[in-house]
Amino acid sequence: MISRIKRKISGTLQALRGKGNHGNHGYCSICEHPVYFEIEGPWLRDQYRCVNCKSIPRWRALMSVVAELYPRWRELKIHESSPGGPLSDKLARECPEYLPSHFFPDAPRGQIHGGFRCEDLMAQTFKDGSFDLVITSDVFEHLPDVRLAVGEIMRTLRPGGAHIFTVPWYRTKKTLIRALVKDGVLQHLEKPDYHGNPIDENGSLVFTEWGAELPFLLQQWGQFPVIIHTIRDRALGIDGEFREVFVQQKSYR
Repeated sequence: MISRIKRKISGTLQALRGKGNHGNHGYCSICEHPVYFEIEGPWLRDQYRCVNCKSIPRWRALMSVVAELYPRWRELKIHESSPGGPLSDKLARECPEYLPSHFFPDAPRGQIHGGFRCEDLMAQTFKDGSFDLVITSDVFEHLPDVRLAVGEIMRTLRPGGAHIFTVPWYRTKKTLIRALVKDGVLQHLEKPDYHGNPIDENGSLVFTEWGAELPFLLQQWGQFPVIIHTIRDRALGIDGEFREVFVQQKSYR
C-alpha cells in the first residue's frame, strides 16, 4: 500500500541512524520529509511523536492512506469533521477546497461559527455528492447514532469518493455501548469516559467502544464495502494501539 512512499525515501533512510531506545529516524507522511520520531512513554498511540510536526501515529497512518489512494488529494474537495492537530493543519494549508466542520450545539447548522462550519455529522446540511473525500479522526466513538452518520457521509460523497477514518477498534471483543440517547435523554450504561475535544475543554463523551462487528455494520449502514488498512512500520512512525485506517468508498455507479 505504501510502496511508492517507501521507494522514494529508502535511499535517504539508509544514511540515517537506526532505532534507539527512545525513538527512531524515519519519514513522516505529514511533514513529507525525513524526521525523528520520539517515544515519550509506553502508550505509543499518543506518545510516539514526530519531533517536527508533533503528529501521532494515527494521523500519520491516515495521511499515508489518503496519499496512497488519492495522490492528487490536494485537488479534491475534502470535508473533515471535528478537525484538530497536524493532520488537519496540513489539509487546511495544502488543499484549497478543504472544508472543516465542528458541531456547535448553540449555533445554526450550515453557518460559520468560530472559523468552522457548524455541522451535525448525523444530520448534515450539505447537498448530495458535495465531496470527493470525507475524513474523520477518532469521531465515531463519540456519536450517539453512527448509523445516521454513515448514511449522511455516503450521501454527501460523490461517486468514487471515500470516507477515510480512524476509530478505536477493539477487534477481538464485542461492541460495548457505554451511553445512549433515548427519547432525547442521555443515559449512561457504563462509567462516563471522556476524550479530548479541540473545541470543548470538558472533552467528548464516549458512547461506544467498537468491537468486531464494526466493519459489518459499516457495510450494512453505508451500502458499500469497507477496507481496513493496518500499518505497523517504524520507518513511517506508525506503531502502537488502534492504528487501523478504515476506507469506505462509494461506488462510481
